[in-house]
Amino acid sequence: MSVEKTATMLAVLGFLPFAFFTTLMLADPGLIPQEAGWSLGAGGFLAFAFKLYAAIILSFVGGIRWGVAIVQQQGGREESEALVLAAGPSIVGWFAFFMGEPWSYAVFAVAFAATGWWDSRLAGNKGVPMWFGRLRVLLSVLVMATMISAFAASYSTG
Repeated sequence: MSVEKTATMLAVLGFLPFAFFTTLMLADPGLIPQEAGWSLGAGGFLAFAFKLYAAIILSFVGGIRWGVAIVQQQGGREESEALVLAAGPSIVGWFAFFMGEPWSYAVFAVAFAATGWWDSRLAGNKGVPMWFGRLRVLLSVLVMATMISAFAASYSTG
């Protein structure tokens, strides 16, 4: 199997938890916490797990940029700036994780949009294949749709 097909398969599998959590929230509004903060009920656990997964994936996405920057042999200012910027998704993800619903989902949606756009611009440069950009745009749109749906579901019950 080619690297592109393997990456696509893994990316789709990585998207499934986003789809699963969103489907649960839309199917049973009782699973959505009625107020921000930690709750021991099923709704609190669902929001916790969904937001934790989103924060972890944003950290992973930032790690892609670290990998690209460190394999560049020049080691100049551009790569150093890329390393600093690559920490951004992790920081934003953890900030959003600790925010209350529904606004955490809005922050996640914006963060995934920004990282998808940023990664799409990387495709075809620095040894990154063009298919990577297409894959990142597709995944970003799908994840943004889940975050917008979670925002809407949480907002309407809050």
